[in-house]
Amino acid sequence: MGDFCLQCNEMNRSQKFARFLQLLEEASESVMYYDEIVSTVKQIQNIESLMIPIKFNPDQVFDERKHLVDAVAKTYLRKVTDDVQHLIPVEVVADGNCLYNSILLLMNNSMITTSELRVRTVIELVVNGAYYTRMYSQFIGLLDIAIKAICKNYTYSELYEIAALCNILRCNIRSIYPRIDFREDMEILNNSFRPTSPIIANCSITIFWSHVLNEIDVRAQNNMTWSPNHFVPLMSPPAYGDSDNISHQSVSKIVTPEKRTSKNNAPIQIRIPEFQSSPSRRRRSEHSSNTGFVQSAATDAIRETQIGIHEQRQSAIEQQINPNQENLVNETAEHRRIRLEKQKQRDQSNRSNETNEKRKIRLENQNQRTKSNRLHET
Repeated sequence: MGDFCLQCNEMNRSQKFARFLQLLEEASESVMYYDEIVSTVKQIQNIESLMIPIKFNPDQVFDERKHLVDAVAKTYLRKVTDDVQHLIPVEVVADGNCLYNSILLLMNNSMITTSELRVRTVIELVVNGAYYTRMYSQFIGLLDIAIKAICKNYTYSELYEIAALCNILRCNIRSIYPRIDFREDMEILNNSFRPTSPIIANCSITIFWSHVLNEIDVRAQNNMTWSPNHFVPLMSPPAYGDSDNISHQSVSKIVTPEKRTSKNNAPIQIRIPEFQSSPSRRRRSEHSSNTGFVQSAATDAIRETQIGIHEQRQSAIEQQINPNQENLVNETAEHRRIRLEKQKQRDQSNRSNETNEKRKIRLENQNQRTKSNRLHET
């Protein structure tokens, strides 16, 4: 590590943490990976100038000049508790570092990188491993396996990381998980995490478990089951008349800056069997804390847009459930002519084979229906 420290003198902050993460990943690939990771963590901790606690004063209010609404996450937000449905899911890069990207968006500090947050998370989990094992291993799985996965950049995060970030940021984190496909650990995934004593939280944030694809597409790719592969932060809508964040006119159009891209069509690997068929393991959590946010006129606009999205989604589901109806809608004029001609031929054939008695009954029934229809005409 001596040579590495000499290199550090020629690096800036982000380069140093990128190098630390590279060393941790190399350690995680060895046979005795946990011992190697612990050794690397101790050497990183010796560089005290970089281990100063992060000052985290998160932005709490959505600002259309800086933020984009995550349109897909907003559809999932309809399936959470009422007290957070007024919050706005904000677009972040879906590259596997989405939990850390969410923190950086709230932090608004260009000095901090996802590599630094990931390295600090590994250090926190190693140093206080006994606590995290006692508190979460029965829900998530073995801590050493989790740490091994976290050492690899762009690996999807889960419950251990959320809990560790509370200490790193000195912050309460509320975890919101959509109520889709009921699971026994749903209450754990919807929970609040706080720093361990004696650390006192000086702020609170809300993180939402989401997906880069809509529910129908996820189920189509995942054997009709749904599991998350993305995190986004939830922010409060701007208070009506808050000129520092948004104008009066644009408040009513808070849904305007939506980015309706498909993001990553390829599902991101997830570290837990229940979540997706990927090479990892793990879960989620949270409870209730910082949701006394001011509801504004933006709420109505958001809900109206959500209703429209819901109607489109319901239409798509109905078409999947009723493929015959969908085929009729999509048939060409030529196909329709052929279908009606065949139906006419079948009717004529049936009539030619019917007896005089059956024909008499059919005509009488038809005559009665005609009279009934005329009586009901306005």
